[in-house]
Parts: sequence; structure tokens; C-alpha cells
Amino acid sequence: MTRQALLLAALLLACRAQELPTIRVPVRLVSLPTLVFDGENKLLSGLEPADFRVLDNGHLQTVRLDSTASPVSLAVAVQVNQDVREYVPFIAKVGSVLEALVAGETGETAVVSYRGDVDVVKPFGAGDLAASLAKIDAHGRQARMIDGALRALGLLRDRRATRARFLLLIGQPMDNGSESTLDALKEEAARDNVTVYAVTLPQIHKAFVSDTFLLEGLSSRADRGGFRASADLIKLIPTLSHASAAMVGSDPFSVLTAATGGTQFHIRKQRELEFALSTMGVELRSEYLLSYTPTPADAGYHAIQVEIDHPGAKAYARPGYWLDGN
Repeated sequence: MTRQALLLAALLLACRAQELPTIRVPVRLVSLPTLVFDGENKLLSGLEPADFRVLDNGHLQTVRLDSTASPVSLAVAVQVNQDVREYVPFIAKVGSVLEALVAGETGETAVVSYRGDVDVVKPFGAGDLAASLAKIDAHGRQARMIDGALRALGLLRDRRATRARFLLLIGQPMDNGSESTLDALKEEAARDNVTVYAVTLPQIHKAFVSDTFLLEGLSSRADRGGFRASADLIKLIPTLSHASAAMVGSDPFSVLTAATGGTQFHIRKQRELEFALSTMGVELRSEYLLSYTPTPADAGYHAIQVEIDHPGAKAYARPGYWLDGN
């Protein structure tokens, strides 16, 4: 090969090297909000990082405990077909409760409605929550709950990773007409670190279930999050225990809340709806905010187990998450 040919080959190799993209391997930070109860079923506070043992696919992880709560991004997906027309006036009145007790002062909200179509009633960063809820009306037969929840997840995905992401479903625990599947929705929520809560509206010919626990009202700012739970907090334990076993059930709300570490509430009147939302706010402000970078970071589903170094203590957190291979 002549000298000119060698120089040309070297030049081509240099150009190709410059064209090759830089491969960046993202480091996945797993967010793990965790509620902890002591042996008397009371919320356990004052734990340190050393008190937690987090196993990811059986491997012990190095866990970080955030001392300050992350600002909340809350997306609400509301059923608005004719089956819930009696409850829409109740839902329309809880905008202030959602903003004050759930999202909080640093929080942001968005609203998606679903029936035969799915609409963004209020995007993040625009509009007034109370006014947006007051405008919704109920008609139509379908209830595309899965598609509506996926639209809400899309809105949450665009929020900063430093924000805590929550999806609140308000409707009947069923789907009618969605193009997507429940498994796809469950995996999407787990991948995006979204915790799903659900307020279940009554169905015709179905038995009603009482609300989980009540609030005593606003307390001093010295209390965690500014709210104080009553002694009925003990009633939350069966709810969480039931949710942890609901993965094999057919109720989509139970499946979603269990898969993401959230809670499902059953209501039958406006007062119970307000109590359920207030309870959700207390939960969010009572959680330990754990996080870690999984080792090993294998693609696929990762099962999580949380253990507490405290006699009789019980932890409630999401059972796992999905990690993409790219």
C-alpha cells in the first residue's frame, strides 16, 4: 500500500471514529417511599438509614434516606361517564382538599378525565384545579380507565426526576374500551417511579366498604406535614395487608396500588371522599423517602424486600419495579 493510500485510510478511520456516538449508560435511582408501623400499629418515626435493610432481587443495597420531602407532582385521572354521574358533584368540590392536603405548598397538579374519550382537563403548570374539577360533567357509556391513567402517566413523565410522582385514580374499579392493557399500565407506572392511589366509587349492586381512617383536622406545623391522624389509623393495616396480596386479583385498582406501593380507599359519600384524600395526604407526609442505585442493575423486573431493625416493626413499600435494558 502506498503512502498516500495509508494516509487516506487513516483519515477515513479518524472520520468514522468522530461519527460514532458516545454510549452513555444511565444510572437508575430507585425511589422507595416506605411506611413503617411499630408492634402496636402506630407510625414509627425517628428511624435512621442503618435501621433499614433493602434487598433488590435478594441483593443487599446501600440505601439513602432523604431528610426532606420532595415536592409532589400529582396527576388525577377521573371517571366521567354516566355510571358515576351521581358522584361527579362530590368530586367537583375536592379541588381545595387535593391542593392543600395532598399536593401541599410546593406541589403541582394535573387532571385527566376519561369516558369514551380521554381529555387533559388541566395540565401541569396551568389552570386552577378547583375550577377545572368544577367544569367536568358525566355522560357516555365507556370508561377507558387504562388509557386515561396512561395519559396521566405521560404528564408525570415530563416532570423533573427530583419530584415525587403520584397518580390518583377516582372512579369505579373497571375498564371499558381501552386500547392498552392493565399489564402495560402497571409496568409503565413501575418504570416511572409513580405511586398509584385509588378512590373507589360505589358500583351498582356492590357492597360498600367503609373508609379507612379519619383525621382529627389541622394540627401544629410541628407535626409531620401539618396533619395528625386519629387512633383509627390502626385500620390502615388491614388495607395495606390486603393490597399486598391483591396482585393476583382482578380488580385493576387493587392491582395498581399493590404494584406501586399505594393505597385504595372505598367511599360512598362526599365526607368519606374528603377523608380518603386527607388520609392520602397523611400517608405521603409520613413516609420514609428511601432511594438507592440497584446493584446489580440487571434488566427486567426487580423484587424489593424492606426489613426494619426494630422489634415488631412492619414496613410497607412497593413490591418491585421494572428496569429497562437500554
